[in-house]
Amino acid sequence: MNRRLRNALKGVTDPNSERRRRAMERFVRATFEPFIRCLYRYLGNEVECEDVLEDVYADIWEDPTHVRDVNTEKQLLRNVYLFYMRTHLRKIYRERNRHLNLSQKVLARLMAPELGILEIMSEKELQETVHRMLNKLKSREQKCIELWMAGTSNRAIANELNKTVDAVKMLKFRTILKLKKLMHDYSAKD
Repeated sequence: MNRRLRNALKGVTDPNSERRRRAMERFVRATFEPFIRCLYRYLGNEVECEDVLEDVYADIWEDPTHVRDVNTEKQLLRNVYLFYMRTHLRKIYRERNRHLNLSQKVLARLMAPELGILEIMSEKELQETVHRMLNKLKSREQKCIELWMAGTSNRAIANELNKTVDAVKMLKFRTILKLKKLMHDYSAKD
């Protein structure tokens, strides 16, 4: 968790209302993007997501106890989902699906999603992480993936690397598996 967010979290529980207001502004700036991505997975509508997020921030302002002892961004997102977002999502779900008459047990089982690294990191952080992972690859693997990401065809990559098209396909496949493992190890480290 970055220092700015950690300081904002400390300030959100401050008894002084002016310091708390400033900390809440920093908190909103630091968390808006990951929270909106999390809500968008459920609602698929940006306007509804923003409305729910306004209510969530208001709930956090009124009762910040569940974000007080958070150490990681993943834990923060999980706590905010469990204690603040979920009630608003249930209300919207009931409004959208009034005709389905789902039981209370089904609605109660709406659980916190398992969040992957893509939902937690900002786009800039993700790009930096992918770049670091690419630097851990061998030069031939790096060149192959960079050409592939630039939209180059397998045949053109094969000509560039002096390989056959089938060898490039296998190299690309193995390198993508390697990158997935590196990203998984990176996310497990948090």
